[in-house]
Amino acid sequence: MYGERVNLIKGQVPEFYHCRCKYCQKILGELLRPDGSYYSRLERRQYYDPSESGSKNADGSKKHSHIAKSPLHVSRWAIQQYTKPDQWVLDPTCGAGTTIVEAVTQGRNAAGMELEYGDILKANIAKAKEINNLPIVKIGNGDAREIATFLEKAKVPPVHLVLNNPPYSGDVSMPSPKGKLRGKEHRDQEITFKYDKTLPNLAFLKEGEEYWQTMMEIYKACVGHLVKGGFLVLGIKDMSKNKEPFLLHKMFCEQIEDSLKLKFVGTAFLKHHPGTLHLNSCMKRHGFEPPKHQTISVFKK
Repeated sequence: MYGERVNLIKGQVPEFYHCRCKYCQKILGELLRPDGSYYSRLERRQYYDPSESGSKNADGSKKHSHIAKSPLHVSRWAIQQYTKPDQWVLDPTCGAGTTIVEAVTQGRNAAGMELEYGDILKANIAKAKEINNLPIVKIGNGDAREIATFLEKAKVPPVHLVLNNPPYSGDVSMPSPKGKLRGKEHRDQEITFKYDKTLPNLAFLKEGEEYWQTMMEIYKACVGHLVKGGFLVLGIKDMSKNKEPFLLHKMFCEQIEDSLKLKFVGTAFLKHHPGTLHLNSCMKRHGFEPPKHQTISVFKK
């Protein structure tokens, strides 16, 4: 159902979760249906424009798909939990527009920026507006580093929630051999899905000093537009490096506490379900278990 209430079940860290850092020990709960079943990432197909998954052009060729769509249940839960109708939600890197779509369908106003995939973003917003055409949407086409300038020029009011799935360098290594998408749900789909190397995409920055400085400057600008008592929520799917979990969520939490001085509220979890071919076969093929959960880190101003 479009905009259904996302349920959070309080409890322990999910079984087989890959991290036990101090941030993961302050548990908000796991996003699960009331009957204990997992939310499906495939639900997205019902509500989002087909162009984001690589629909066909008029001549039969494949359009570009979006390679890093954030889980809709993370955005929907955060918006339901930390905002009220008519309040503003901000996403500095909109991507396919998950934050914007979920804000609109929940009756919240939304703002953000996106460097590429503009057609996909517009198509998803247009579909959301068919459900609820009342919220205000303000999107800047450009680099997230310019988010402060955009917010001022677009006259975006103070926001109650900054919600982001941060781009990271692992995003650029997603294409499978021969250009095919991984997973049986995408079998036989030949899709071009790469970031444009002519654009200053944040995903091309490695997780080093320049990356962290850039991301914290972007978040500082966003938090500066956040009302006192407002929230910053990050959804992060940790990668694997050298056959071990790469704890990107922990690094973000440390950077935010150190640089932005926000209060850490806690962590929620969402399992990547159904699993991809890579996630399901990684132990058998490569001898290790990759991270299978989305980590949702919550901060308060």
